[in-house]
Amino acid sequence: MHSRILTTVGVAFLLLTAGCVGSLAPTSDATAQTQQADRGGETISVSATGQAEAEPDQAVLQVAVLARGDDANAVRTQLAENATQMREALRRVGIADDQIRTVSFRIDQEYREEEGERRPAGFQGVHAFEITLSNVSRAGAVVDTAVANGADRVDNIELTLSEERRRQIRAEALRDAMENARTNADVIAESANLTIAGVHSAATGDQSFRPVRAEALTADAEGKAGTSIESGPVTVSAQVSVTYNASA
Repeated sequence: MHSRILTTVGVAFLLLTAGCVGSLAPTSDATAQTQQADRGGETISVSATGQAEAEPDQAVLQVAVLARGDDANAVRTQLAENATQMREALRRVGIADDQIRTVSFRIDQEYREEEGERRPAGFQGVHAFEITLSNVSRAGAVVDTAVANGADRVDNIELTLSEERRRQIRAEALRDAMENARTNADVIAESANLTIAGVHSAATGDQSFRPVRAEALTADAEGKAGTSIESGPVTVSAQVSVTYNASA
């Protein structure tokens, strides 16, 4: 796994990228067996895994506005003001309202220990947002805008695939899995002095999806550098189980 340290206004990031993984070798992650078919022929059953990669075409950012105070209503007001400031700033740089959604909102009573007793110590509020971008290259600048205009915390940056693109890459992974399955079946058939005569049945198994993630780690003492987020490939894996007809 590769890692990179990224810096933002008040926040530093560690970018974790999934390693570049190509198609598996024909015999990797595969199981096989031969058996008698219902009509006197033979069948060969195999399981195989395939993978496909693509550059991310979507960024999902999670940021939060924080507030503290002695009065819950005052905390709520401060959260609202900071959130409004952040939204207006994002709107000015072209982020539409439907690209921003609330993922959590809470105001909690805080306590402190005093002379062996637990006493109220004001309130803390958190309003967390998720910002979805179709232009991955803008992720760093949008983080900077949010942090400079009311956001106090960056919880997560995920570079991922849009649903449409994910379906396309999943199809490629399935095709790769089917090719690996056929290669394994051909090897088994040759070893058993058989010839593959076509597919008897096929089913998909587990599928996995690995986006590229960045997590906030520490505060930047200088607070001068803008955020720079480097992209890595997103990996989609798929598994198939295929039974082939075989003949001598």
